[in-house]
Amino acid sequence: MLLVTPAHAVDTGGASAPPIRGSVGGVEYGSPLKGAQAPRATRFAVTPRTVTAGGSPPSIVLRIDQQGVPRVLARIVVSRPRGRPITIALGAVPVGHVLRPRWPKGVALVAGRYTFRVHAADQGGLQLARPHVAPGRAVLVVRPRPRPKPKPKPKPRPKAVPKPVAVPVVPAPAPVLTPVTVAGGVFPVQGPYRFGDLFAAPRQGYSHQGVDILAAQGLPVVSPTAGTIRYTDYQASAAGEYVVERLADGRDIFLAHCVRHSTAVAPGQTVAAGTLLCRVGQTGDATGPHLHFELWPQGWRDVKGTAPADPLPQLRAWA
Repeated sequence: MLLVTPAHAVDTGGASAPPIRGSVGGVEYGSPLKGAQAPRATRFAVTPRTVTAGGSPPSIVLRIDQQGVPRVLARIVVSRPRGRPITIALGAVPVGHVLRPRWPKGVALVAGRYTFRVHAADQGGLQLARPHVAPGRAVLVVRPRPRPKPKPKPKPRPKAVPKPVAVPVVPAPAPVLTPVTVAGGVFPVQGPYRFGDLFAAPRQGYSHQGVDILAAQGLPVVSPTAGTIRYTDYQASAAGEYVVERLADGRDIFLAHCVRHSTAVAPGQTVAAGTLLCRVGQTGDATGPHLHFELWPQGWRDVKGTAPADPLPQLRAWA
């Protein structure tokens, strides 16, 4: 794990922290309590929420509160699209004050989604509480750097127009259109399965963007139709080992949490329906073996303006 210890600023002013909800009595901030309460990130923000790759890093604001405790050990763990998570170690920080940790020098922001999580513990070992109102979590989206516009090509000199020659008119044959049907394919998990969390299921701070297919560890995950592999990668803190495929009809699919090192394809490879892609696993942010399946009609998240669609009707058609 990459460990970074940046400098951070502390806003002081002597103001007492607001009482934690649910506490009773007249105990002032800083006085000892009979029942220890876990620290909370009462303020945590990363601004702006969207930046451009290669540009200025975001600003981080953090405040941790805990009654009866002067300081806690704190750090911020950042998961990123490529590479290991980043740890911003803050050390022993005062509670009830606003901290402004700095993004570590030399760590470039590449395009993708970053998740910031606060971790803290007092001397007694109580870990940071994560209530709904103060989960200690923030998300940053880094957009790709726009490509420079190509220089206009010089206009060619007009060529001499030849005299028209009379030719017989032959009607062109009507084009043959091959419609793409959603039922033409195979189910991606080759073995017993059942559906778990569905599309748009509520999660902490966001909505589920796909469908979870619960299946045994190691079952083959195959290409539903012919297509081309766009990406293969590993994201330890989120998607785990994953594959992105462009189907023959132009849609993209995203398959995540595969067994580590089970990916059997490479970017740019063309595959047929039923080709082994990887195997069902539980890498990344997963609590059990399953395949996380997403469907992107206009292209995966690296294409501007795209959004995922509910893949359940398509999965049932393939089943």
